[in-house]
Amino acid sequence: MRILFLSNLFPPYVEGGAEILANDVATGLKELGHEVLVLTSFYGLVRARREERIWRTLHTFPVAHFDKRRPVIQQFNQLYQYYRRYHCPANARELQRVIAATRPDVLYIWEITGIGLTSIMKALSELNIPIVFHLGSYWLIYANRPDTAQSRFQARKLKQWLIGTFTVPKTATMIAVSRTVKQQYVEAGFDRERIEVIYNGIDPRFLDLPQAEREEKTGATGAPFQLLYVGRLRVEKGIFVIFKALEQLVNERGKLVTRELPLHLHIFGSGDKVYIDELEAFLQEKRLAQAVTFHGKIPQDELIAYYDRSDIMLVPSLWQEPFGLVIAEAMARSLAVIASNVGGPVEILTHDVDGLLVKAGDEEELAQAISLLMQNPEKREQLGQAAYATVRERFTIAQNAMRVERHLTRATQQASI
Repeated sequence: MRILFLSNLFPPYVEGGAEILANDVATGLKELGHEVLVLTSFYGLVRARREERIWRTLHTFPVAHFDKRRPVIQQFNQLYQYYRRYHCPANARELQRVIAATRPDVLYIWEITGIGLTSIMKALSELNIPIVFHLGSYWLIYANRPDTAQSRFQARKLKQWLIGTFTVPKTATMIAVSRTVKQQYVEAGFDRERIEVIYNGIDPRFLDLPQAEREEKTGATGAPFQLLYVGRLRVEKGIFVIFKALEQLVNERGKLVTRELPLHLHIFGSGDKVYIDELEAFLQEKRLAQAVTFHGKIPQDELIAYYDRSDIMLVPSLWQEPFGLVIAEAMARSLAVIASNVGGPVEILTHDVDGLLVKAGDEEELAQAISLLMQNPEKREQLGQAAYATVRERFTIAQNAMRVERHLTRATQQASI
């Protein structure tokens, strides 16, 4: 089977785990004997180029970050940038050109935000090819309902006008990465029968690499307890909840401890510059800057080493997290995880068996859970070992690729009937 992957980003040029996962799935399908072609943007490059089986030829447009503190003229520029993310006829034509040149058996649409979603969706109606959508987030819902609880720019009618309208091909099928995602799409009007839930799998390196010997970070050495956050830096990810929990943990009777702090938070990822400025301002105001390090994005092998050096992974999501790939990655390194009890994390973790689940947005409950694991190394070890077993059983990329293969095969067979 010849499969054409359509994705806004593709390694080595990535913004987060979703793009890395796209490569993992593509590799898994290749190992199953399929020919995989990729059409993506030239994000990270000076100009478009063709590689062996990868066309890095699509234009991509950055996220529009609205900030009321900016001058009005800059806000208008953000509106234009927002429009460009949805409208790029050149990308739609390039998709049609590549399909005509390669004649794939199926088009697997990973994610197309930022590369002219509306233009591409309109072009799909002219394609005589089976189409499968990968629903790793709510990008397709958002295009028809462009406001969320975390939106900085609450102007639904204006945003809908900028996005425009399109229809989803009636014969297209969909892969949702969790029951949560499937339910959200069903509630938005998508056909339940055309959506299959296939959980994400993790890069085998997380399971195959030997775990480094951990240095003692607490107790006799007096070194700070190591907390970890990995992911995009955006409002819905709940990073402020961690900071407020930290504020509770490093205070004694309302007064900040001035000696060396007992814990340290390492943050990996990039995102909304306006939001990051707010995070840093909060840390300065609360005198917590010395307890937090922003590392930005680093190579995956380096990130694995940080998983092994950490004591707890924190995933304090405020929204219905579609899946939570970093949870599975941490579990694969036998790292104890504390996550919000909403969305995908609830489908990955079993509370008090292979992780802890806390109420979303509740900094007191998060602080209590961190404190519990800080004081109980045996509990951390128990959760970590159970987590490792869960990942081996449920969340490998090999399992994921085989299920995706079966879905794509059915799509091609149904199209030929």
